[in-house]
Amino acid sequence: MSQRPSTSAKRPSFADVKAAALKDIDRVLSHWLPNGKRVDGGKEYTAPNPTRSDKRAGSLKINLSKGTWADFATGDKGGDLIDLVRYLDGGTDVEACNKLADLLNVAPGTAQAKNAPAKTKTPEWIAIQPIPAEAMNKCPAKHRQHGAPSKAWIYRDTQGQPLMALYRFDLTPDEDGKPKKVFAPLTWCERADGQTKQWRWQGLPDPRPLLRLDELAQRSDSPIVLCEGEKAADAAAELLPSHVATCWPNGSNSWHKSDLTPLKGRDVLLWPDNDNSGKACMEAVAEKLREIGVASVRFIALDSFKRKPTLKSGRAAFAKGGQWDDGDDAADALTKNWTAAHFAELQSSGELFGLVEEKPSPEQTEAKPDAKTKPAAKRPTKSKTDLMPGGFRLTSEGVFYAGDDGEARPVCSPLEILARTRDDKGQNWGLLVEFDDPDGAKKRWNIPARTMTGDFGKDVLGPLVDMGLRLAGSRSGRNARNDLQSYLGGFDSAQRARLVTRLGWHDTAFLLPEKQVGAHSEHLHFYEAGSQLPPISEAGTLEQWQEQIGALCVGNHRLAFVVGVAFAGPLLHMLGHESGGFHLYGDSSGGKTTHLQVAASVYGGPRLVRSWRSTDNALESIAAAHSDGLLVLDEIGMCDPRIIGETVYMLGNGTGKARANDRGQTGRQVQEWRLLFLSTGEKTLAQHMAEANKELKAGMEVRMLAVPADASKGLGMFDTLNGFEDAAALSDALKARVAKYYGTPLTAFLTALCEPGKRHGWSAILRRTLEGFIAQSLPASASGQAHRAAARFGLAAAAGELATAMGITGWPDGTATTAARVCLNAWMNERGGAGNFEGDAILARLRQVIERFGESRFTRWESTAAKIDEHGPRTIDRLGFRKTLEHGLGDSLHTTNTYYVLPELWRSEIFRGMNINAVNKELLQRGVLEPGKDGKASSLIRLPGLGTQRCYIVKTIPGMDESEARAA
Repeated sequence: MSQRPSTSAKRPSFADVKAAALKDIDRVLSHWLPNGKRVDGGKEYTAPNPTRSDKRAGSLKINLSKGTWADFATGDKGGDLIDLVRYLDGGTDVEACNKLADLLNVAPGTAQAKNAPAKTKTPEWIAIQPIPAEAMNKCPAKHRQHGAPSKAWIYRDTQGQPLMALYRFDLTPDEDGKPKKVFAPLTWCERADGQTKQWRWQGLPDPRPLLRLDELAQRSDSPIVLCEGEKAADAAAELLPSHVATCWPNGSNSWHKSDLTPLKGRDVLLWPDNDNSGKACMEAVAEKLREIGVASVRFIALDSFKRKPTLKSGRAAFAKGGQWDDGDDAADALTKNWTAAHFAELQSSGELFGLVEEKPSPEQTEAKPDAKTKPAAKRPTKSKTDLMPGGFRLTSEGVFYAGDDGEARPVCSPLEILARTRDDKGQNWGLLVEFDDPDGAKKRWNIPARTMTGDFGKDVLGPLVDMGLRLAGSRSGRNARNDLQSYLGGFDSAQRARLVTRLGWHDTAFLLPEKQVGAHSEHLHFYEAGSQLPPISEAGTLEQWQEQIGALCVGNHRLAFVVGVAFAGPLLHMLGHESGGFHLYGDSSGGKTTHLQVAASVYGGPRLVRSWRSTDNALESIAAAHSDGLLVLDEIGMCDPRIIGETVYMLGNGTGKARANDRGQTGRQVQEWRLLFLSTGEKTLAQHMAEANKELKAGMEVRMLAVPADASKGLGMFDTLNGFEDAAALSDALKARVAKYYGTPLTAFLTALCEPGKRHGWSAILRRTLEGFIAQSLPASASGQAHRAAARFGLAAAAGELATAMGITGWPDGTATTAARVCLNAWMNERGGAGNFEGDAILARLRQVIERFGESRFTRWESTAAKIDEHGPRTIDRLGFRKTLEHGLGDSLHTTNTYYVLPELWRSEIFRGMNINAVNKELLQRGVLEPGKDGKASSLIRLPGLGTQRCYIVKTIPGMDESEARAA
């Protein structure tokens, strides 16, 4: 039974216990608050509050340098650790003081001894530095409890002499399967009495040395990369060979016990672990380094690791689909196939580094306190608190406000203000905020500044809460609303963001609904109320898309072609091409919808496939939201045949209609876009328009090029089955796969296009590929319309080949070109060659009139001239006259017809709605019309019964065979 000190024994004073508890604060906190952790870069300690059954840490915090503490959720606080023990255990201050004294074995007079270093208790074992060579030969190889280490590091001084060994032991995982590790420092020590020397499992006294001090001294001109642990430093040394990689011992909680002065005057790159504690730790380290006087501080850009490192032609490259998990560090980068070559590529492009923290100049240091300088346009990484209204604090636990009484109360869950926003005219100012909802999903919203002056609860707080922001409750809830309004209204962010109303290219950046690809002078934020945004998203990895979908396109020309069209959307702007589309038509069971879904998988899931069943007004908004991309429209038969022609015109022209309001004034801004669209249907555009007695115009045909769906291989739209039993099985497999793997090709494609300094090179390659495609695909006599069509097919070919060269499709070279050429040939075969479609349409119109009315509406020249057959039917609605002549004898006897068409009916009926000058020119060139002696298209002829007047003489009509001529 242990004896308690008698009441007559001298007890230590409050000052003695307070000083001893603060000196051994780690032991005190681990005893009373064992489930806590260090936060804010190791400056504070937080733990669940046992007085109110907290389930997680957050509101109760202890200042590790002062011993002061506060629970922001309840308002409880104290000035030292004695107060904390009394608060946790109850009772009086004297009882709490005695508990601490018993735990720490505090002797009377400790407080006075604190200021007298000579009287400080000497440790029993003192580390010897440096370690002698003979002692190193006796260094233990195993730990008495953990066995042999999985890794060991030697800390050395600037001369390379050993100071300490650090062993790492990887233990069996815990109950949740999480790996466990233990670090054990090993030093050569001498007992205080000088009688014995031996290896001891203990660390070095403060301040502790950095790893690789000898290399730091030898490479005095090299930059430094500072990590949180030895394993990470080893990996960083391999990934950044131009840097000296170092760290401090004992992890993020012990950085303040290390000697960072060897980094003075050096350029330092900080590589934090990918978690809140790691980032907070490195921010605190950065502040300390600036105090020491380093040349500069950079943070490594952790967003860089969201890409996947790959190799293309033996060179480092990047693709979408990288994974950077919580807690990952440099060692994890190695395991995920990052190499020094990838880091060199990021370093050369400037993407490796975050903000550079320069050492302030003496002029800045000595500036007057009231001097106001304009903030830089860059968003600060560290000084968020400096931009906040007085009394506010943003931490990983939330937003807090301390009023005049000094009491800190919670306001809401963490809410970060990213930037002030405005449009390109400097209007519509607002605040761009970001936060996580209760499920951990990141939310971003632009708060218009005008809403801050109205009903704050309805216009600001309501939407934020609806999106998942958590407002503080309990006793501080009554103030939380007002505090949040003050926080938002008083925040002065130096960062700026640009509000835009169009997706796609903005200078060198490409804006998607949820992210921005590429660099821009400002952050871009899409803001358009009521927009029908395309559901662009990602699922699976790029490699999975290549294996499961891309591989099945090889050998199937229409599949490869529609994928090329998908990649071609973002290239229209780069090459200055016009909008346009392709229409796949044919039997309903041929797999057309499957092809559309494969094309859509470049951008997102099957939901990207839309229906033609929309009004032209609704389609305007949809097209504007797909600018610089791909619009996928299924089943043209769902669109009203009365408006389909004008709708195709609208999509191809890239502009909507101008509309007026009820006062006749111009309404909202005319919507504009630049895109490619893919369409399907059982009928061609001309066939669909004919249902409403509408006629296809050449301009419509060129804007939406019709490609037969049937590949003529007996497999529907497919050319090869690629191992599947039949076309239905292949189609079903593709439908299942496009629902699992999508979106990654677009991100990889845009990322490559946006690489700094490469855009002009890409454009040159595309133009050469495009010109070569047209030259090899069209005859020299091809019409202008055929050239326009071939340019669009060629763009799909060039886009597919570029994506292949970037390592995105996984196809052999030439796959996209072959596919586009096959589809171009199919288009030309259906339209009858590479001639001018407008000329063919003119001739077809004339042929149709003569075939229908050659007998009934053209009076026979012979009967009128000879006045015979007076009892025959009279010509009703006469178009003109028909002269029949016989040629040859016997078996060679044949007849020819010449038609004399009256000029008014030529214009108003036969070629109604057409440019009559263009019609006449085309028919003269084709030799259909006999020109007059004066060179005009019409001739001055004496017509039977009408006298001399002008008419159009039609001599021959290509396409009407000999039997038709005889029948006439």
